Amino acid sequence: MWIGLLHHVTGEHEWSLDACQHDPLLSDREKDWIQKGSTPHKALSDIILSERWLKEVPKYLKFRSTANLEAFHNHLLMYASKRFSYIPPVYEARILLAALDYNHHSHREVKRRADGSIQYHKIF
Repeated sequence: MWIGLLHHVTGEHEWSLDACQHDPLLSDREKDWIQKGSTPHKALSDIILSERWLKEVPKYLKFRSTANLEAFHNHLLMYASKRFSYIPPVYEARILLAALDYNHHSHREVKRRADGSIQYHKIF
């Protein structure tokens, strides 16, 4: 998929092994395509074809939500509120305690009603 980007930026939307999956492009394009073999094309090739990028990109493609991270940060605030200042050792202890508590409860089953549906409640 990523290698196809090297073809796309040069204006080539069909090649021997695959093709772009976008709708047909408008013919009145104002921007010029990158010339194949030019310095910018070689720089892009170096990035896209690097082993490090090809190894890391699946992680970024699967990542879709920050909900778990936001929940963890809210949990940290229960232990180390921004309204108070803490000396570094105390702050570190509170953060570590929050992380331990979060990890302990992160895989807990959700509360259910007698009929098996998830029970929700508002927190004010």
